[in-house]
Amino acid sequence: MADLKIKKRILSVCQTNCYYVYREGADEIVVIDPGDMGDVVYEDVRSLGFTKVAGILLTHGHGDHTGGACRLKELSGAKIYAYEEEAEILKDPEKNLSGWFGQAYGFEADEYFSDNQEFDMGKIHFKVLHTPGHTQGGCCYYDEADSCCFCGDTIFNGSVGRTDFYSGSARALIDSIQKRIFTLPPDTKLYPGHNEETTVTYEMKYNPCCR
Repeated sequence: MADLKIKKRILSVCQTNCYYVYREGADEIVVIDPGDMGDVVYEDVRSLGFTKVAGILLTHGHGDHTGGACRLKELSGAKIYAYEEEAEILKDPEKNLSGWFGQAYGFEADEYFSDNQEFDMGKIHFKVLHTPGHTQGGCCYYDEADSCCFCGDTIFNGSVGRTDFYSGSARALIDSIQKRIFTLPPDTKLYPGHNEETTVTYEMKYNPCCR
């Protein structure tokens, strides 16, 4: 199997992590959480040598993660994917906080995932982990073969996502982390929606929010 490549672009006033994920030698790329700048993301895709986006994966519906999704879809022709319980937030400008980052909007994903659903995209095999708490339909995208998990705002390096927005729940968030993140292999690398990457082992040992 060709090596997995992961590139990061920090976007929006919230310093949101957008990830470009692809196999070495592949002809298409996966974009996870395109921030609020679809044009910039597409320019990055082209600069990495790709003309095709395999899919646009959203970890949740907040504007700092989704504001660039529709523009990137327009430019690339790629479909937008999200977790099924996040449809309500994506469609509602007040619930997705999009007005905080400019013009308020609402939209539908092209396809919605269910919990534990597995799929192949860009020669990468992902498993969807429903991790409510930051939002009701927050999810992570786990790539077991490459020991990595793209976890949005569920967990950060030394912290966790906020739970004071619509549909947030501190109890649900900690439950998600304990049952879905901390049950992954200890060496799994975590790629969060903000700040630096980390590992399951490190967060289990040092994250003060998860004890």
